Amino acid sequence: MYNADVTHWLDERILEGIRKAFQKEDAIRSIDLQDISVTVEDGHIFLNGHVANDLNFHRMEDIARSIIGVVVVHNHLVADHGLSQKVAQSLAKDERLQPLSLPVLSTHGWISLSGEVPTPELQHAAEAAAARVPMVRGVVKLPKVIGEAEEAPRLVLQPPIGARVCGENGHQGVVYQVIIRPQNRLVTHAVVRVSQTNDGRQIARNLLVPLDAMDVVGEEEIILKREAPALNEFRIFIPGDYPIAPLTWMPPYPYQVGKVRWTPE
Repeated sequence: MYNADVTHWLDERILEGIRKAFQKEDAIRSIDLQDISVTVEDGHIFLNGHVANDLNFHRMEDIARSIIGVVVVHNHLVADHGLSQKVAQSLAKDERLQPLSLPVLSTHGWISLSGEVPTPELQHAAEAAAARVPMVRGVVKLPKVIGEAEEAPRLVLQPPIGARVCGENGHQGVVYQVIIRPQNRLVTHAVVRVSQTNDGRQIARNLLVPLDAMDVVGEEEIILKREAPALNEFRIFIPGDYPIAPLTWMPPYPYQVGKVRWTPE
């Protein structure tokens, strides 16, 4: 085998070993596996995603190091307790929020803010402060505004880049990019690339598909709701309306720079 083939084969063996070792750990398998990713490149292990506690943070790194052939482990996992502390510190930096009691809970990177605030403006300020923490996956719950009804739970979905999108009429497309609202780091739409025939020629178009049109979101396939429009009836995506997120902005897990656009403010 060529050197490149040997390296690829070794990386695959290492990855398989890590996955099997993780599966044997009850605390990891039942709690954290769905929210982390493992990649291997030339014996370098990259751990990314969110874990429930520091114990699993260190245990995953130790397991990865124990696999034969591993050169070094790059542990970029984020534990919930530490993330909650970082969000609380960000809230405390806003003088308007300092007099308020706003408990923070992180669940695999999803941030819930409790307590009460006197005005909607301070509610938005708390949301923005939490979203400024780069490792936050999304702000899913806000403190209640005094005198107003509790907000409905937010829709939390993360369409995977490259996933197939299937409509009821058989039309299919592929998620090319996602639209994220920087105010809370939550996905609002997927940019879906479809191929259509026009005068005998195949033409690619990018469509804007909102999250509320999606019924099932899996790792490889997304199924639209029965009552949703046919896939080719969604709005054409206009790049100028949704700027690419700055290269200095860290997208929420599992997205990467270049595949995320921002909603207009």
